[in-house]
Amino acid sequence: MTEMLDSISTIGSRHQLGFLQAPINPLLPCSDWVWSQSDTVIGEYPLRPSHYSSAFSLCVMLALSELQTVQTFVRKPVAMDVYEERDAWQSEAQKIDESLTNWRDEFVAGVYRLINAEKTNIERPEMDPFFVLTNCVLNTAVITLLQRRAPCPPGIDTPADSWAFASNRCVYACENMAFKVRQMTESEMLSCNPHLLFSIFVAARFYIVHSKALDADVPVNLHSLAFALHVSGKRWQLARSYENVIRIAVADYRTPIALSKVPREFYDLTFSTFEIADQLTRWADGLSPDESPAFGTELMST
Repeated sequence: MTEMLDSISTIGSRHQLGFLQAPINPLLPCSDWVWSQSDTVIGEYPLRPSHYSSAFSLCVMLALSELQTVQTFVRKPVAMDVYEERDAWQSEAQKIDESLTNWRDEFVAGVYRLINAEKTNIERPEMDPFFVLTNCVLNTAVITLLQRRAPCPPGIDTPADSWAFASNRCVYACENMAFKVRQMTESEMLSCNPHLLFSIFVAARFYIVHSKALDADVPVNLHSLAFALHVSGKRWQLARSYENVIRIAVADYRTPIALSKVPREFYDLTFSTFEIADQLTRWADGLSPDESPAFGTELMST
């Protein structure tokens, strides 16, 4: 559990914060029914009692296998202005992305196997909190893996031209996450796992930066992500802080970066969201009310 929480809490960290040195494939009880039983039953049950995995197990497996690979890769130093290093980086990044795509396919199949085996009498079983969290964390991993090769707005120096593959994959990950979040009810947003908030913030930041780089309006999907933070903020202070950052960035959206009050790091995709999240929330929360625009107007107008 410690390694799982470490992995999903620090996606994008450039420093080794945990103790796990290599990806592992955890053997876990695979049934939601097994997880719900007493320790005695779990102790007597086979490690893999069936061919389907519980929602909780799927989340743990993602955290302790695929996320570790992404984290290790993100921490590798690379000179993007050197063609050979950049080309090698892109090749490895593409292979990791393929692995994430394959894992996504297995995850979707696993979800339906579990639903058909154990959740046929449950309303909206696909919205199990661990299904939602796993889906969104997986998209966060894709964005974190590839965002530094997506375009940045004018005013941000980049060592190389953007890579269309990276940009398209990050946009897809944001769209996939927004679709999942849009399916959540307000009560589900209010009671969501707090780790989900960071994933929503990662996608919202990328949407704003990418749209500004293309000189395009922010997408409607951004409103879905911002609304989820707004509702979750009734319970979680962290959601309110993330919402503040997004609200201010959208209000300042058409301002050139040189004149913007939003920290430059927000627009620089060489910084992972994890690296600058604390700085951004402290900045946004520290603004006076008259400096912080009303929520929703700019998002609704676009």
